[in-house]
Amino acid sequence: MMGENDEEMDATVLVSSKSRELIGTKDLSCKRLCDLPDEILLWVLDCLSTRSALRMSMLSKRWKQLSKSIPSLVFDEEDFFERTQFLNFVEGALSFRDLSPLKVFSLSCYVDDKESQVNTWVNGAMRRKVQELRLCLVVEIDRPVEYTLPCSIFRCETLVEFHLEMFYDIRVPSVVCLPNLKVLTLDHVGFVNDISFEKLLSCPSLEEVSLKSCRCRQIEVLNIGAPNLLKLSIFQPDFFAGLNRHCQLRIHGARIKSLQYHGPYGGGDHTISCPSSLVEAVIVVFYPAEENPDQCGDRVFKLLKGLSNVERLTLFYEGLWDMNEREDLLDSFPVFRSLTQLKFDISPVYLDCRALQVMLSQSPCLRSLVFAEGLIEDSELDGWMLDPVPECFLSSLKEIRICNFNAFEFELSAVRVLLATALVLEKLFIHCSRYYKKKFRGNLMKHLMKLPQASDQCAISLEFREKCSACSREFDLLGNQSD
Repeated sequence: MMGENDEEMDATVLVSSKSRELIGTKDLSCKRLCDLPDEILLWVLDCLSTRSALRMSMLSKRWKQLSKSIPSLVFDEEDFFERTQFLNFVEGALSFRDLSPLKVFSLSCYVDDKESQVNTWVNGAMRRKVQELRLCLVVEIDRPVEYTLPCSIFRCETLVEFHLEMFYDIRVPSVVCLPNLKVLTLDHVGFVNDISFEKLLSCPSLEEVSLKSCRCRQIEVLNIGAPNLLKLSIFQPDFFAGLNRHCQLRIHGARIKSLQYHGPYGGGDHTISCPSSLVEAVIVVFYPAEENPDQCGDRVFKLLKGLSNVERLTLFYEGLWDMNEREDLLDSFPVFRSLTQLKFDISPVYLDCRALQVMLSQSPCLRSLVFAEGLIEDSELDGWMLDPVPECFLSSLKEIRICNFNAFEFELSAVRVLLATALVLEKLFIHCSRYYKKKFRGNLMKHLMKLPQASDQCAISLEFREKCSACSREFDLLGNQSD
């Protein structure tokens, strides 16, 4: 290779530390890119789009041979002007590639009367012992077809990841053999019955499951029983398009660490049963409008009891306030002995809510308390204080974060109570909208610093942004996109 001033450049400078891991102790003393080992050049091809990688075959005989073994094949019909062009390209690429193991096969296209051709392509990936299969299949509403996924998918022993997006019912064969499947993502997929659904959710090596808007209205009890499951995410925003509103969701397995649930919680025997191994839970639930407060109170009690072993909990559920007048529930409230971080993502949160006070008192090891949508104190009593003061306020609570703060009197009153009772508090973080930066002009901080503090080591910090930076980071960690 030639560098600036026509000086020869050593090709080894292009080899990253990651690439060196691929080739181990092989000699890298080469002067040209084409002299690098096959493992490195295949890695280069894998960084290119499928179309670009296949074009490399025209450079030389060696590149042609290497192009036949590119690790990933990614096809998206949206990248082509005409469907015929897309079909010909996929056919040609699969015919050109050899039968060596395939790392990724990704296909995004429409399914019409050519569905058998789609299955031929998928079967071709199965023959190449694919490890990661991604399918986004669009069935046109005005031209319905009877489409069935090839059975070879459910008997692929090399498959490690399977991602399927398809607004269509699928039929799972009677025998499912996916011994190495670790990641399963189903998006808008419909299931005819619970038996076929549970077969996929019980694969022995399964570690991560994500279900988004899956249609399974006939299911009354859904058992998720993968023995090695670590992470479960369920996003069912619509009763009518998702789970049966009377469905019981039972999560088995002693290893699950993370649960994210966004969906209905109410009607009939709808429950969520979680194992004691759970470390983190994000719960966004809603319930039918026709349910009365007593019914909602019973449901939130069951939900919290099932989550009592969790370490980090985020709640978006206003049903907590429906327990305020239920002495029977408040007296038997579960103890959260392992809970270290509690976040409320609902607006507004009333500090004088009895259910909230009981929950705080039953969380003796709480270290971080977050109010993502604001906090108010509206007791209408001058000088109202927490009584009794929760144990965590005296021994473990180190951080409090309040977002979307507007500095109204009832918000300042809530801050006054927290500062006056949190004995070991180290940080109070308050997020305000950027709009208030000019309005407050430092007066807010001066006012906060004058409030009595039970802790002699508490640092108060203000942030003026459209969105709280800390909440945005947490949002990203959940696998979503923040602004």
